[in-house]
Amino acid sequence: MAFLALAPHTALAPRVLGYWFIEDLEGSYEGKPIRTTPTAAAVLTLNFGRPCGSEFSAGAPRASLLGVQSRPRSWISGEGCSFVMVMLRPPGLARLFPATGLESRDELIELGGLLGDGPVRRLCDDLAAAGTPRRVADRLDAWLLQRMRAGGEVERLEQAWATLARTARVSTTARGMGVSTRQLERWFRAHVGCTPKQLLGLDRIQASLHATQTGQGDPLQGFSDQSHQIRQWRRYLGVTPGRYERGNWSILAEYFAQARDAAPDGLAHFF
Repeated sequence: MAFLALAPHTALAPRVLGYWFIEDLEGSYEGKPIRTTPTAAAVLTLNFGRPCGSEFSAGAPRASLLGVQSRPRSWISGEGCSFVMVMLRPPGLARLFPATGLESRDELIELGGLLGDGPVRRLCDDLAAAGTPRRVADRLDAWLLQRMRAGGEVERLEQAWATLARTARVSTTARGMGVSTRQLERWFRAHVGCTPKQLLGLDRIQASLHATQTGQGDPLQGFSDQSHQIRQWRRYLGVTPGRYERGNWSILAEYFAQARDAAPDGLAHFF
């Protein structure tokens, strides 16, 4: 398999984590499950070759949106697979696809159903014709910048997310926005599919997993004690930290643990 991670345009950085290119043209990973972790990041996937198989009812469309995930998932690669994953922060999901949070949470949605088959087909054809990952990234930059919605709830949600990420306190965030915690929860549920508290829980487990994979940071940070960490790992990942460290990681988890620039902000994603 081949892997490459590219950064988005600087204007997109607050909303887009990066572009991850994955290719398995020879089917070297065929039949081996690719496990992904629970995460507060949404994923826009655009295929250049044969899509990977998935466990979702939507199957494996050429272009798809995967919302916030609260449990691990499995994918199956195969000969001819080649795609780019646009990793979206919560504000990116809200600005690109407003009011789809509840629909996309724990689900994979065919992008044509959201934007229309014609526009999505033209987008995929344009990206496939780009030739190189850098050119694909440039065209994605242009498309995403054109689509970004501003104003209203999504802009206030983005401001709230910046405070929440900095303070990790829902009450402080609501107070800073001049709204009640219930109103804040309504914004996040509508546009991201989760409450701020749920997103903080996903971020905490992600940071712990990333620290375990890379050896950078404290896997216990954010947990009251080791027992709390173990309970949360079992809940979200289905395994204890000790058992995971002794087990066999997937090739993608190994790769992104070594290439830390491919997984910014403590995002592990692959398990």
